[in-house]
Amino acid sequence: MNFAEAISYIEGALKFGINPGLEKIRAICERLDNPQLKYPTIQITGTNGKTSTTWMSRTLLTTSGLRTGCYTSPHLHTYRERITIDGELITEEDFARALYDIMPAVEKVRAEYGELTEFEILTAMAFYHFAVSGVDVAVFEVGLGGRWDATSMVQPRVAAITSIALDHTDRLGETVEEIAWDKAHIIKRGSIAIIGETPPGAFEKIKERCEAQDVSMILYGRDFSSRGVSILKNEGSSFSIDAMFGIYEDIRLPVFGDYQVSNFTLAVVIVETFTGHRIEEDTLHSSLVAVRCPGRLEFVSSNPAVVLDGAHNPDGMAMLLAGLPKAFDYDRLLVVLAVSNDKDIKQMLETLGANAHKLILTQNTSYRSASVNQLNDIAMSVTNSYSIEADLEKAIDKAVSMAGARDLVCITGSLYTVADAREILVNKRMSYKSTAQEMFEPV
Repeated sequence: MNFAEAISYIEGALKFGINPGLEKIRAICERLDNPQLKYPTIQITGTNGKTSTTWMSRTLLTTSGLRTGCYTSPHLHTYRERITIDGELITEEDFARALYDIMPAVEKVRAEYGELTEFEILTAMAFYHFAVSGVDVAVFEVGLGGRWDATSMVQPRVAAITSIALDHTDRLGETVEEIAWDKAHIIKRGSIAIIGETPPGAFEKIKERCEAQDVSMILYGRDFSSRGVSILKNEGSSFSIDAMFGIYEDIRLPVFGDYQVSNFTLAVVIVETFTGHRIEEDTLHSSLVAVRCPGRLEFVSSNPAVVLDGAHNPDGMAMLLAGLPKAFDYDRLLVVLAVSNDKDIKQMLETLGANAHKLILTQNTSYRSASVNQLNDIAMSVTNSYSIEADLEKAIDKAVSMAGARDLVCITGSLYTVADAREILVNKRMSYKSTAQEMFEPV
């Protein structure tokens, strides 16, 4: 099996499961002798911030000298992004080999239980690849929720929840309490739970889970926190962390968004808790230099000024719009928006309409993308300051042509939108601050 054949096989799988459950991934793991139990693991979930926190934790662990596997989703440009060791994308050869090696187990489970999802197959590949590669630790980002997510076959030494807000309400529940209850299922007996800022009702559900599993909690604001936060225009942020094993002063985080301060603070405590000791100063600062968060308030062009962000729900959109004026100097904000059709589009448009000078509604290439007709029907009752352009590339061109010397173009609404936009802009040879490879490789 070669890489192209492996991709074809995976793309032929179901995109999303029909019924929730762990029966299929459990059956695969059992047939592979449970590779996910052969190394220590960290599992991270949350409505927003889980991917950035996962990348940051991986970077800190790698610079601490640990051979670190990392599994995230979705990818921006290639499936290889999802499975990395020490920040290096899995090679095409290893990707194909991992699928080939687990294929007998996958096919037996398919015959017995029915079709598998793309995510189940990729998760099993990650479990197996990390085991045969001899990692010291693997960090797993939950795909959706926690209770029925395929990554929940791990027995995490550390289980972290970054945040709780309304998203995926059709699958996880219509209240933050229901969503928190689902996500809290990554917390299992024998783990330590690290909890970021959460609404009171959500916290109570997480607390109930911890008590039921006899798990101790480490809480943001009670046991650790960040302070002295200063947002540095066009540079990132400066702050200090009061962590579990001491204080870290004068941290310079080179990624934009004040919410990334919370994510990095959480990552520091995750790594401290996993290793059982303070992070060395030189390790911490080496990690800061290496931190990358592709598609998260990512400044990709200075002429004109263009930012990409994967905000895909009302809470994420509010954080994005709060972070932009802190991070960048600009006169007008022009937003290009393409969003999935299962989101709270009206609330996102209300937030954007109150903050953006011009809104251009468009579509991305995902089959889940809301059509411009759907967006237009909603936008008519929300704002007058918008236009429609079905083609994303033309929408970007329109925003760029409208932007003055001191204006900012923000392309957002979905990670699918970010991925499409990045490829468009790379092809146009705009002045990216990093190469296409560097932008999605978290090193």
